[in-house]
Amino acid sequence: MDNRQVTVAGAGIWGCTLARVLAEAGYKVRVLEKRSQIGGNVRCETDPKTGIEVHVYGSHIFHTHLPEVWKFVNRFVEFNGYQHKVLARHAGKTYFLPLGLALVNQFFGVELTPREVPAFMADEAHKRAIFDAFFRNYTSKQWGKAPEDIDPTIIQRVPVRATYDVNYFNDYHQGIPASGYNSLFERMLDHPDIALSTAQAFTLEELGTETVFYSGPIDELFGFKFGPLPWRTLRFETERLPVADAQGTSVVNYVDADVPYTRQHEYKHYHPEDKRVMGYPETIVCREYSAEWQPGDEPYYPVNNEESAALLKRYRDEAAQYPNLVIGGRLGQYKYFDMDKSIESALATAKAYLEAHA
Repeated sequence: MDNRQVTVAGAGIWGCTLARVLAEAGYKVRVLEKRSQIGGNVRCETDPKTGIEVHVYGSHIFHTHLPEVWKFVNRFVEFNGYQHKVLARHAGKTYFLPLGLALVNQFFGVELTPREVPAFMADEAHKRAIFDAFFRNYTSKQWGKAPEDIDPTIIQRVPVRATYDVNYFNDYHQGIPASGYNSLFERMLDHPDIALSTAQAFTLEELGTETVFYSGPIDELFGFKFGPLPWRTLRFETERLPVADAQGTSVVNYVDADVPYTRQHEYKHYHPEDKRVMGYPETIVCREYSAEWQPGDEPYYPVNNEESAALLKRYRDEAAQYPNLVIGGRLGQYKYFDMDKSIESALATAKAYLEAHA
């Protein structure tokens, strides 16, 4: 067996990054993807009529402050400079998220200055009012908990901006690939030493002597022998509307209990530079519903509690018995990653492997 042959199981952002770095280091890389297409949950489809890039598994905005990650992705695509802003609908009114001076002043009908915000939001009545309006019911819908089971101290962990900055992310590098997300993955895997096979899942029985980097669900890899890890899943309800602009922004959160979905996406706003798409007299919106994961559903968000931590440890201990098996990524590590953190993790994994096999 050629010891410079490896397998990467999973062609999401972690797997594609890893495959590219290892191929450039002189390895022959076999990439297996159980879906028929690459890209993981960042996969998009371009609507042939409107030209809108539809995010199949929910909105993904690339943002980072990590220079090495930004440098890496810019080798393959250019970003359009999109800056993400999120609105929240509560009691028939629209507010800017995150929690900052714009929301506080509008919600309470005050005109605070930046230096007055900390003391104002230290007041328990003000914290409770914000929590009840914007966090209690939204969190209940997102995580499937009764409102009375939602911890009101969550508001203490939410940073309050004492400015009118309504940019949702603090990262100074943001954007959407101008050529679309799919092009990012296609170009990362476009290397003579990368061989891609789609519609081909990896199973533990195939593990031979070569190293396998696996980024699928860790419990699934071991046949759920200890039971499935708990996840939250998402359901999407997409609609085409005969208007050029339905909501004026890419994402609106619906924080009230009487609206069953958590948020609505309008994908054309991710490409404001595309005048044809923005001006087209139709749009596509997508309502997002959160639900408890069942076998056969797509896993999205890990449910972190004592029980899941104990179960995850059992699977990790099982994986440790296979010295040529490396498990990573969101599904493999049972950890939610932003895209840049997934790339950072893949770069670190590749670096450690290359140093160990130098």
